[in-house]
Amino acid sequence: MRRTSVVLFLSSLLLWQTAAAGDSKLGIGLNAGVQKPYCDVLHTGLAPAGEVMVRFLASDYLTLSLSVGGGVLSDGLSYYTYQTKMVTGDLKANLSLVKTGRIRPYLTVGASLYNFEYTADKPWAIGLANDGERFSSNAIIVGGGMEILTAPQFAVNLFADYRHTPTDLLDGAELGKAKDGYLNGRIGFTYYFGNRLKKAQPSEEDLIAQQLEDASQTENSEKMSKFEAKLDKLEAGDADMYMESYVRLKSRVDELYQLIDNKEKELEDLRAALDLKNKRIIDLETTLERGGTTEQVAVGEFSLSYEEALRLFYARRYQEAISLFSALKAKYPDHPLVSNCHYWIGECHFGLQDYAQASDVFQGVFNWPNSLKRDDATLMLGRCYYNLHDTGKARSYFQGVIDDYPDSEYIEKAKSWLQRIG
Repeated sequence: MRRTSVVLFLSSLLLWQTAAAGDSKLGIGLNAGVQKPYCDVLHTGLAPAGEVMVRFLASDYLTLSLSVGGGVLSDGLSYYTYQTKMVTGDLKANLSLVKTGRIRPYLTVGASLYNFEYTADKPWAIGLANDGERFSSNAIIVGGGMEILTAPQFAVNLFADYRHTPTDLLDGAELGKAKDGYLNGRIGFTYYFGNRLKKAQPSEEDLIAQQLEDASQTENSEKMSKFEAKLDKLEAGDADMYMESYVRLKSRVDELYQLIDNKEKELEDLRAALDLKNKRIIDLETTLERGGTTEQVAVGEFSLSYEEALRLFYARRYQEAISLFSALKAKYPDHPLVSNCHYWIGECHFGLQDYAQASDVFQGVFNWPNSLKRDDATLMLGRCYYNLHDTGKARSYFQGVIDDYPDSEYIEKAKSWLQRIG
């Protein structure tokens, strides 16, 4: 009895300390029901019981509850031979069988301390010698139940448990070797201070890691093999040479994309399908090997500065990159890649975690109707509003990538972000 009391006290103290550190996981409730004894008396009946309860969400699967209540054990209203009036204190651990959903069944184990008074209501009651006496004992609790979330912070409880005791005095008399116990059934409600139905929003790092993992499963596409082979060769060199070559290649690809866009009637025709896009990359590589075409836009001073600005961006020297991209916009306002400069300024602000400024810059990309960066900007606007905790706008922009740019290379990324937001 003493050992059980100490364990119950220490566990209760730990529950209260933990709950105090995270009140959003705390809940209070009230339960009422009936209980039926199993003891030496052959006939037993149902009698009322109730309790007040505090619950703490230790994890998605484990809930701890501390309750204080009272009740009666008897042989039923038709006999009314005796009554055992109880005051109980329970500490229970509820193991949920599901992680989410409005209906959550669970299993219960726990311990109980209680004090009871036996009253003989008839002169032939078997415990007449203990009439009016008070006793204290403990019990082991085993059972289960169901929590039904009717609202984000409100739940209905249905549960039953059996309580095995080390005493034989619940019916007033010690007869035989078997110990007494009683079955307990309750219904009630719990109010939680936090939102039980709220989905945990994954972090930016988790989403990026998941996207990288998803992307790694599709990297073996044969249609991109030549482009990947060129990148592999660049990776074989030292880090500085790799970065410089990558930035130069990125700059050249952007210019060639703009050149092809000028030769076609509509940008959407160039992005009709992934096969057409990959064929275009192969054609561009062939053009580079032959020294370019007469229609190719001269690289000149703009290209060198553009490549330098990209190098600064990939080196995370964002303020310097912003200054250089801004200078290019001012000096070459009619250059085919001026919208790209504007887009990369937005990327720099995003890298600086200035998501509000980044969103304003990305909005400006749409001032160039023929910009190659419109779908890029739409995706990045979704990411900006995600980091600003405006999931409504974030969802709208991610859906916009899918609806407005059905041939975009970012379709799968947009779908992935939508799945994360839920």
